[in-house]
Amino acid sequence: MLRVIGYDGVVKEITLDDINENYTLIWIDCYDPSNEELAKLSKKIEIDVNELSIGLDEQEVPRVEEEDDYYLIIYKAPLFEEDITTTSFGIFIKDNILLTIHSDKIKAIGRLYNLLKTKSPKILFERGIGFFLYNLLNQITRSYSRILLNLEDELDVLEDRLLVEYNKQITEEILQLRKMLVYFHKALISNKEVLSVLKRKYLPITTQEDRANFEDLYYDTLQLIDMETTYRELLVSMMDMCLSLENIRMNQVMKILTMVTTLFAVPMWITGIFGMNFKYMPLVDSPNGFWVVMGISLLVLFALAYVFGREKWFKLW
Repeated sequence: MLRVIGYDGVVKEITLDDINENYTLIWIDCYDPSNEELAKLSKKIEIDVNELSIGLDEQEVPRVEEEDDYYLIIYKAPLFEEDITTTSFGIFIKDNILLTIHSDKIKAIGRLYNLLKTKSPKILFERGIGFFLYNLLNQITRSYSRILLNLEDELDVLEDRLLVEYNKQITEEILQLRKMLVYFHKALISNKEVLSVLKRKYLPITTQEDRANFEDLYYDTLQLIDMETTYRELLVSMMDMCLSLENIRMNQVMKILTMVTTLFAVPMWITGIFGMNFKYMPLVDSPNGFWVVMGISLLVLFALAYVFGREKWFKLW
């Protein structure tokens, strides 16, 4: 799918065929293009199809490349599927054209597109291609920020649940969140390197003001990395707590089994003795023999139960 927005004093949606040098800035967003769309785009902006395909590879490493007549920026963005992960997308800058190309649906790009349709779109275009690039990358950074801020509340709820009652589902949620943060860590570190290049390198597409904006974005990304690291350490602590609670639960089970075994071991030993096939045994011929043996067994049971209760293995009263 191709969406093209041009600015010539007025922001408006145009088609690929309408692209020309009269526009001050043109933004092309290319999402999961067909081979036909990719070929048409390649012919129009004069960038090889194989080069454009780099932006569609979600495993590409973030970087900034200077080619003869265009710039390529690979950046990592959050990806909202069944689980939150990250994906790479490409940004091609040539003359007055900024092209974003991606195989996955990136919400931050959709928000930027909606922003152009609702809130003073002229501001984003009239200050040049470098300022528009900054706003695009800023939307990506804000996506990470929103997720991490929501994660803080989620961790509080998860910790409260863990203190009330431990179950396997909580462990699975913790592992899933740790996995997401590992992806975020790798993505944010890579994005930081891209912003480091943009803030210090004197590229023709950026002004001094743009480089200052990229520097702010660089420090925002550093802050997100610190947040992510803190949350990951909290999840590690929560996982340790889960393992401790699981050990406590297993110990409690072993205590119960030990009590049951001990309580019935002595009566079984007594009854086992009187079950031996000897002719002369105490109380064998007594009419009260059975009740005496049962009484002794019950006394032993109560004595053992008292000992376990005093040791607080269970409550007798």
